[in-house]
Amino acid sequence: FSRRLFWRDLAYFQLFYFPFMRHKSIRQHYEDTKWVNEEEENRRFEAWKKGRTGYPLVDAGMRELWATGWMTQSVRMVVASFLVEYLRVNWTRGAEWFHYTLVDADSSINAMMWQNAGRSGIDQWNFVMSPENGSQDASGDYTRQWVPELGLLPKSKMHQPWKASEDELHKAGVVLGEHYPHRIVTDLKAEREKSVEAVLDMRRQHQQW
Repeated sequence: FSRRLFWRDLAYFQLFYFPFMRHKSIRQHYEDTKWVNEEEENRRFEAWKKGRTGYPLVDAGMRELWATGWMTQSVRMVVASFLVEYLRVNWTRGAEWFHYTLVDADSSINAMMWQNAGRSGIDQWNFVMSPENGSQDASGDYTRQWVPELGLLPKSKMHQPWKASEDELHKAGVVLGEHYPHRIVTDLKAEREKSVEAVLDMRRQHQQW
């Protein structure tokens, strides 16, 4: 509990010295990072915030957020990492949506988390959370609760329904693209590579930093 208080106070400290941090990068050269183009960004962002990305754990978290105004810290990190690293959507849009929907929204804490997820914060995330291995929901129960259309799938396919056989999908009453959306992006490795290259390109342009 004390660690959470320390993080809270660090967030308040940052907002005091960087009052713009809800909307602009603390590391200001990160403002030049290139994200996915605007039309595609809007398509991806809308799917993300509605829990329609085709990645069940991400969708479960975003549906819970809309229904209850809350989600656990670990799931917040999964959905934030997914938006920034794989959908390549500007972190400020995620920060704004969280601030709008969270019942425990805190201007400083929320902004600090998203700054770090977007790599522009003081304590940049040095990890990426997988949207498909289900490590934050090993039993699958959380996903079944919030994505009930996949509830009859075997646990081994709960977080990767695109890998289910036709027979497994049929028994679960699932038609991908009809009952549950196809994945908004299919090649996570390629999307991640583009995300990394965008950051490296921005850094090359600002070597004085």
